[in-house]
Amino acid sequence: MTNLTPLRNFINEPHCDLGSNAWVLAELVRTFKNGRFIDLGVRYGSSSAIMSINAAENGNKVHGCDLKFDGFEKNGARFVNEDYMCYLADSVTLGKNWDEEPFDIIFVDTIHTREQVLAELYFWCNHIKEGGYFVFHDSHWVGPNGEDNPVTKDTYGDTIGGKKWERPDVAITDFFGLPRSVREMDAYEDENVIIGHHKPSCGMTFVQVKTLDAIEKFKSNVDWNEVFEIRNWLNDLHFNRDNPNFVDWQQDIDNIENELVINP
Repeated sequence: MTNLTPLRNFINEPHCDLGSNAWVLAELVRTFKNGRFIDLGVRYGSSSAIMSINAAENGNKVHGCDLKFDGFEKNGARFVNEDYMCYLADSVTLGKNWDEEPFDIIFVDTIHTREQVLAELYFWCNHIKEGGYFVFHDSHWVGPNGEDNPVTKDTYGDTIGGKKWERPDVAITDFFGLPRSVREMDAYEDENVIIGHHKPSCGMTFVQVKTLDAIEKFKSNVDWNEVFEIRNWLNDLHFNRDNPNFVDWQQDIDNIENELVINP
């Protein structure tokens, strides 16, 4: 059994924001042998580190996708196996072009906007195993004023490019066709999904997909032309240096797998 003390110390560092939900994720990871996990939005590597607990002993494989891996290499890389695969890619583009085996856990923690998460789900739902899990971080973070507003039910989070964006929890609610906001739930189950929603530490939502037959039903819940039009606008903002409103994340744009324009 792996000594978890160094990992616990790492998770408790201020820049690792999984909080207590890290150990909820760890409990799920421990149920798998010969599992396949991918971390969309690696950042410092805390989620990859948790998914790598006892990976060698249990035959689990962990991959990570991000726009740069500097923070990961300096922090969480020491907790993953040597066969950990780093994909320098836009998560939507990688999902569109993925041609390898599907996953038991797809961890989603990239740009925190409804359209980004929906575009990821559109493609990555084709690469999840039956009974597999989507796990969303920051599914219960506070709104732009620093607190939830239950009166107005404000659904906005970040402001990017001078525009307010709806949060990831809206994407979860819309894609899976939930009867009310996932933020209002602790647990939910229907014929297609089992959901556990944990509110602390900006939130983490676990969605188990019971049957792959539900994928097309999920997709029918969303106007995908609108989603990808907005995703492409946001992507251009971050990857097109000629865009007058270009947001420079100091990333190696030329070497990142990315399609500026993607259509459903």
